[in-house]
Amino acid sequence: MKRNGGFALALLLGLAIATAASAAAVPFPMPDALPRSAVCTVRVDGVDVPVIDTAVNHSRIWTSRPVTATAPVALMAVEDACEVAVTFHGRNVQSAVVRPLSLGIAPQGRGDTVRFTLDGPAQLTVEINGTQEGALHLFAQPPEESAPTGNNVIVYGAGVHDVGTVPLQSGQTAYLAAGAVVRGQFVADGAENVTITGRGIIDGSTFDRWAQTTVPIDLRNCRNVSVDGITILDPAAWTLNLYKCSDVAVEGVNIIGARSNSDGITVQSCQRVAVRGCFVRGWDDNLVVKGYDGDARDISFTGCVLWTDLAQSCEVGYETRADVMENITFENITVLHANHKPVCSIHNSDSALVQNVTFRNITVEDCNLGQGDGAEFLLDLTTTKSQWSKTSERGNIRDVRFENITVLSGKVPAVRFFAINKDHTIDGVTIQNLTLMGRKVTGFDQLRYTFSPRKLGPDIVIKP
Repeated sequence: MKRNGGFALALLLGLAIATAASAAAVPFPMPDALPRSAVCTVRVDGVDVPVIDTAVNHSRIWTSRPVTATAPVALMAVEDACEVAVTFHGRNVQSAVVRPLSLGIAPQGRGDTVRFTLDGPAQLTVEINGTQEGALHLFAQPPEESAPTGNNVIVYGAGVHDVGTVPLQSGQTAYLAAGAVVRGQFVADGAENVTITGRGIIDGSTFDRWAQTTVPIDLRNCRNVSVDGITILDPAAWTLNLYKCSDVAVEGVNIIGARSNSDGITVQSCQRVAVRGCFVRGWDDNLVVKGYDGDARDISFTGCVLWTDLAQSCEVGYETRADVMENITFENITVLHANHKPVCSIHNSDSALVQNVTFRNITVEDCNLGQGDGAEFLLDLTTTKSQWSKTSERGNIRDVRFENITVLSGKVPAVRFFAINKDHTIDGVTIQNLTLMGRKVTGFDQLRYTFSPRKLGPDIVIKP
């Protein structure tokens, strides 16, 4: 670890930039300490890309000690179109799909190898033979323009770094270079102008879930924060946690979690938070807004790709002890697999007024909700008590818009809007352009739904 970069780092970055200038794709190095995946190998424009394994979880019932599986992960920088070949060892490719489907990639499978053209940066999966198991996660990231330098920059170069807990102070930047694997966590409390950036990895696999509840990024009471470009694998608890922070930008972060409560990006009692272009696969809520002991407002999640093994994809709640939670947007979200609980949900199980929430341009490619102890609700709004409730009073939900919600395949899901009583209601809900398996929903008679009170009046409407 260096604090000023130095000539060696500058030379290394110069070589990387020169290489990137002459090649469409540049593989990120991986330390020898990380064993290579036995599932598959990856070649891009004829160059080997290191592939490692990380923990994933295919079980759909919460337990404190789940049995996890593994999936391969490869990282590289991509600037222009390149040719990708993925060879799955010991498996004959009968069918293949590259997700998100919006990339428009038509892979060709022959023998044990899948080939396709990648037009540029993307966070994608390669799945074969109709199963989620053993899917390759390929994170093709944009090349870095330059690495940060200066006295307040903590640099982690290529290799493994066991760092424990790294407290960041105001004005500091933690830079994880491509090929860096940091085992530990970054924390800050009451700091301003904090940045965590780079193309490296934070690896939580060496921490025990319960004896060492290590949140990889835990920022509290901070202002002017940026988290950009890093990859976080196998967190021992919540992955990227923001608590009472303001003016935060999270962009291009990749997350894969498998253990209990491995929520992806958790925004608690924060204001003015923008999450953009992130990939999140977790064994708990992917993107979630909570209100523990302060208001939450002006929060947006845009252009993210999700894979939900357990719990909710885009969630507000359950902890809603704030006075007001408002101006929250989930937009241009692709859910590759929705396996367990609702995709778009507000669970107001405390006393907050939750209002002005928008779910817009949400595409679910594979809908298999309700597995295990899950629920089949695509859209789910409630003002009922839960196991996480702390307040004696319940709250209200006002002015929620579901716009351009599309389910492409899988099972036809249900919808639930359930208010506990006439004083703690759900009002002002608009569903516009909801499409299920190619069929546009224009009325409630086309849905499986649960409403309480059972009122199909002006407060809850469907528009084509």
